[in-house]
Amino acid sequence: MQPPTGRLYVCARCRAQVIVCRRCDSGQTYCDRDCAQASRRASLREAGRRYQRSRRGRMAHAARMRRYRQRREKVTHHSSAEPTADALLIATSTTSASETTATMATTPSLAHCRFCHCACEFVRHGPLRRRVFHEVRTATEKKGTDP
Repeated sequence: MQPPTGRLYVCARCRAQVIVCRRCDSGQTYCDRDCAQASRRASLREAGRRYQRSRRGRMAHAARMRRYRQRREKVTHHSSAEPTADALLIATSTTSASETTATMATTPSLAHCRFCHCACEFVRHGPLRRRVFHEVRTATEKKGTDP
């Protein structure tokens, strides 16, 4: 049995490089569920903003606020929260950039699937494509003459 191959892609949200094996590959564009959910929430927020800017959205919002006022009799805002005292950060030791790059350089790069963690021997940079063979027409066929 051949070792599984993988596809290397860049997460559409956090820009992390991800490898997904052939068995787990279903056209993912995000590195994990957290990035996918965060991107979905951002997409829904933007759709809501677009709706609120439309005439229909403004009218719906005005009607909703009218119903709210009738129910509550008045619209008020909560008072501002008390300002918190400034928090001081504790000084910690930091590693230098040269130490970090030296550690990264000595660590071998293993190609494992992000989802099932199987080892991938070969990694490709794009999806698997089926070759499509088109009929090759000769010059005589294009002109409509028979051979």
